[in-house]
Amino acid sequence: MSGGFALSAHTRKVRFAEKIAKSLLWLAAGLTMGTLLVIIGYIVYRGLVSDLRIQYNVLPSGSEILTTEDAADKGIMVIVNSNIRIDDIQIGEVTDLFSGEIDNWGAISEQDIDVRVFGHDAGSAVCEIFESLVFIDQTDYADEAVFADQDKQVIESVANTAGAIGYISAASRDKLQGSRAKPVEVRHLSIAVSPTVLEVRNGTRLHYITGEQIRDIFSGRHTNWSEVGGTDLPIKTAVFPQGSRIHREFTEIAFAPGDTLAAQTVLVNTASELAEFLTQNPGAAGFVYHNDALRYELPLVNIERRELELNLSSAFILEEPRRAGRVGGISSIILNTFFMIAITLILAGPVGVAAAIYLTEYARKNLLFEIIRFGTETLAGVPSIVFGLFGFILFVMYLNIGVGLLSGTLTITFMILPTIIRASEEAIKSVPVSLREGSLALGATKWQTITRVVVPVAIPGILTGLILGIGRAVGETAALLFTMGSDYRLARDFLSSARVMSVHLYILVREGISFERAFATGTILIIIILLISFTTNKLIGRMVRMRG
Repeated sequence: MSGGFALSAHTRKVRFAEKIAKSLLWLAAGLTMGTLLVIIGYIVYRGLVSDLRIQYNVLPSGSEILTTEDAADKGIMVIVNSNIRIDDIQIGEVTDLFSGEIDNWGAISEQDIDVRVFGHDAGSAVCEIFESLVFIDQTDYADEAVFADQDKQVIESVANTAGAIGYISAASRDKLQGSRAKPVEVRHLSIAVSPTVLEVRNGTRLHYITGEQIRDIFSGRHTNWSEVGGTDLPIKTAVFPQGSRIHREFTEIAFAPGDTLAAQTVLVNTASELAEFLTQNPGAAGFVYHNDALRYELPLVNIERRELELNLSSAFILEEPRRAGRVGGISSIILNTFFMIAITLILAGPVGVAAAIYLTEYARKNLLFEIIRFGTETLAGVPSIVFGLFGFILFVMYLNIGVGLLSGTLTITFMILPTIIRASEEAIKSVPVSLREGSLALGATKWQTITRVVVPVAIPGILTGLILGIGRAVGETAALLFTMGSDYRLARDFLSSARVMSVHLYILVREGISFERAFATGTILIIIILLISFTTNKLIGRMVRMRG
């Protein structure tokens, strides 16, 4: 009775221990999968969507129509060729584009397209309004600017010229219909402040404000700069008269329906009056056209703007990179990656499988065998940068192949061979001995048994080893930097320097070119690895079913 009770108690303890062990295993597996999903999910999200908060010295939104108070009924519009991927632009960028300071759209739209400028003849009303709004002091047009006397001619020139930018009168907007020219919104309003607002006091300084905070400042909901991250300084606001165009623009952009200006505010009629008010009143602020602020040297506060847009686009995949990857896409880099994968498979696959067959079927278990086995296992754990140094010395310097696709793939082949050999060995060993014996009993030679019985049965495991090796090769960076180079153009031959996706991602981050483009590249890299793994698993499953 007591023995049965003791046995029962022991059984309960064993079962309790098993439950704890299983729970810990499930917890570990869950944490591992959860962490993996979070990492992949974050990378993919950042790769698909660009969600940035950038600070500018102009308001987050603007207007398609620009004009002056003296010619409020004669506005102008800035237009660009429809192949330019922008919907709005800062007034300072407009000035730089028309003056030739920016001669390539890569600085604005990440497109490697030269800027072509089109304007109106000097002395025309449209030209005078444009120059008064856009040009400052002695600023003049770019040397290669082309001028016309009618809006229609400017529209046709902009529509038919890649990278073109021009301006027309607002009354001619309907003429843009059906053409390859489009208007862009110009962000040209700024918030000017007293110099005291931007001073450092007690370790505190106003770095930027948001669009919501602008509304709250001018509506009177915020009365002290400390409420928006600045110093302890009362806010004093100045505004232009209600009937003025700048007043209407500001309230349309900054205010929500139902919002009104603060009761305690000061009216100013000109930018010079605003400059005087800001100088004489600590903590003062006012809205002003950006170029007027530059003319009167008014301090401007930075304004945060959220830019949410599609990051991974068809253009990014299909276009070639330009300017060290700062503009354009990564089409040539994707192709270089596939070239590297294909050549590595051709080189490493047969050699790795052949080595595994020799070690499992022919090699004698002697000292030489142990040395080979030890060397294989050791090489599997050697850091990739050591392989890179080895490949650089052997292939680039000693054999004089040079830095290029061939040197890189040969180095990667040596690096992944241990993985392929070990996986192929285990796959061959897992083939039942009875199959070998049955084949030999029927009169087949050892070679026929290996090639027609053992290897076909072991193919799923061999393919798994190849995928593991390719997975390591695709994500490799250090070894390829030494041996393959980093030319982002499409490899012309085996000796050409070439950049693969992992190296491109590394360069984008290391040189601070673009984190958004790095995440997009990482997303494509993950998708490629998943596609290779999915295709291989399907192929393995099909082989197993056919054999079953």
